[in-house]
Amino acid sequence: MKPEQNKIENTRGFLKYTSMAFQMIATILVFLFLGKYLDSRFTETASLSGKNHKAFPIFTFVGAILGVAASLYLILKTLKK
Repeated sequence: MKPEQNKIENTRGFLKYTSMAFQMIATILVFLFLGKYLDSRFTETASLSGKNHKAFPIFTFVGAILGVAASLYLILKTLKK
């Protein structure tokens, strides 16, 4: 293989895996912020003995889990090609 062709192949591999990392980060962040938004809309603070306590951020938690699952699915789908 020619040195120029080897450099092109290395660059393609680098760009492929770099874009996959950014795609993974973006997917997780989208689901995380969607969960935070849903928590702000649908969960309320509970008043226990006169003190306000925030409810458990269930939508944020579920959003983070779904974001990781979705990003892994997309990465595995991309690697299969």
